[in-house]
Amino acid sequence: MADGRRGNARRLLGFVKPYSGTVAVAMVCAVVYALSSGASIGMILPVFDDVLGSETGGSSGRTLDEIVRTEVLPPAGAAFSRLGSLDVSGAADGFSEAGEAARAALREAPPQESLALVIAFIVILIVFKNIAAVLQTFFLARVEQGVLFDLRRALFGHILGLDLEYFARSRIGELLSRMTADVDRLKGAISEAMVNVAKQAVLLGVFLAIALMASWKLTLVTLAVLPPSAIAIGALGKRLRRKSHKAQEKMADFASVLQESSLGIRVVKAFSMEGFEQGRFDRILRSHARFETSLQRLKSLAGPLTEIIGVGASALIFWYGGNEVLGGGGMTQGQFFVFLGAALSMMDPVKDLSKSITRIQAGLASSDRVFAILDERPSVVQPPDPVEARGFRESVVFENVSFAYDREEVLHGIDLTLRAGEVVALVGPSGAGKSTLADLLPRFMDPSEGRVLLDGTDLRDISLSSLRALVGVVTQETVLFNDTVRNNIAYGRADIPLERVREAAAAANILDFVDEMPGGFDTDIGERGVTLSGGQRQRLAIARAILKDPAILVLDEATSSLDTESERLVQRAIESLVSGRTALIIAHRLSTIRRADRILFLEAGRIVESGTHDALMKADGRYRRLYDLQFSDTV
Repeated sequence: MADGRRGNARRLLGFVKPYSGTVAVAMVCAVVYALSSGASIGMILPVFDDVLGSETGGSSGRTLDEIVRTEVLPPAGAAFSRLGSLDVSGAADGFSEAGEAARAALREAPPQESLALVIAFIVILIVFKNIAAVLQTFFLARVEQGVLFDLRRALFGHILGLDLEYFARSRIGELLSRMTADVDRLKGAISEAMVNVAKQAVLLGVFLAIALMASWKLTLVTLAVLPPSAIAIGALGKRLRRKSHKAQEKMADFASVLQESSLGIRVVKAFSMEGFEQGRFDRILRSHARFETSLQRLKSLAGPLTEIIGVGASALIFWYGGNEVLGGGGMTQGQFFVFLGAALSMMDPVKDLSKSITRIQAGLASSDRVFAILDERPSVVQPPDPVEARGFRESVVFENVSFAYDREEVLHGIDLTLRAGEVVALVGPSGAGKSTLADLLPRFMDPSEGRVLLDGTDLRDISLSSLRALVGVVTQETVLFNDTVRNNIAYGRADIPLERVREAAAAANILDFVDEMPGGFDTDIGERGVTLSGGQRQRLAIARAILKDPAILVLDEATSSLDTESERLVQRAIESLVSGRTALIIAHRLSTIRRADRILFLEAGRIVESGTHDALMKADGRYRRLYDLQFSDTV
């Protein structure tokens, strides 16, 4: 599990890599912020010891400008000169001399002038610090949103590439939760891991260095706070990750219930089950709220726990440092206040680091769920060296084809040849395997045994895009999009002229009612075509297939949602459409397939009867009994 988490963290860094330059700039801004904060604390020392603590301001009679030019600039210039010749030790000595000269200048100059200079320097530092903070946020936002965009794009593209079996066992609500909430939580992990941790670590280092310069003894007392804080934060982090994972699962649960209830709202209202659905949603929501409450409580513990541990050390610091100043132990007031400012300032980075770790843990918990989808592998894959299907000329052959869902065999040794231009109908009871057999043709799934050949080439050797370009599919469950009539018919093909769209609509017998709409072909039909009747939706889907002009048609209960009049009109359009094409038609309403070249009766995954309508009627077998049963029911 730990290896998996580290692996997911590395994969997340892979999405950050394209923005490494922007991350570097944000980190530089963070470092500038940290150094400016530390320097502003460090300015306490000259204020107390060199300006306010000076008993004889301006005794030399020289202005601050004269002192700086004669005593500060020469050693500073020498330091830079030595640095240019890579004499690092000499440069350090030079900067030390420059620092001492600067402090001496402050002591010798008039107090008011020195105070003004120190105040101006502090103001400049604070301006720099805040500019750095704004720039850090500016660049970090670009990284966060860029990574979220790339990750969601990769996730959606991967989901589109998964096969039907994955969607059969997945909840749409959970997929939505992972695409939205889980990916959004990664934003916190990115900002914390990439920049904030570095900024807080630099801040901690700067304040620690200032504290050491002021008093190494008091600093050792302060450092005693860190080990217990680290242990407590580590334990919290582990619990936080587990809680975050559970909370996200609960969010996926109620997203799934919301989606199911919305899609099935007609059934909910028809059975007066609003109260039942509300109760179901309440139970899941309450469970999610409990986990989120527990999660927020855990998050809130990190900072206060660190601060409480530091209270004891702070008391010792005040006692020891106060006695050093009051008892003449060699510590000046300025040193004590500098140390005090640095020590107290160290608490904020430590607290922020603990909060950063909790956010990173929560983000990594979400990354487990996101990368779990990216780790899914479809069973239907593009061949490594695909053959492009340029057309369909001879036949589609099913050779000893079997198929199983979770070890339950649905098709058993199917041998079937569909010749070019032939219309073949599949009939039989529900669960006989008709739709499964049809799904093998556009390669929505692959057979467990045997193979399917297109003009002698195994479908598994043909590129998916060229294969599916040859096949048009109209299913019993009509799928329409929240878009205009035109865009639904010309799905994904904005370059198709309106005239061709109108021709397809006319062939599907929907032109009359489309022209009567307020916007005609530019009328929005709502989500899943909610503004249309069932028959209109089905005919619009048929128009989409007509416009595609495929060589092979798969019609799965394509006329099931139509009334008698609409069925007659659409059947006429289908007969015109399938002329000269290979068609595989699944139908329960046997009146729609009488003119098929062959009718196959499937039962328990096997072809048990085959022939024309007239031949099967004369054979007086299963097809004849099904036909008589269906038409006796309509009398």
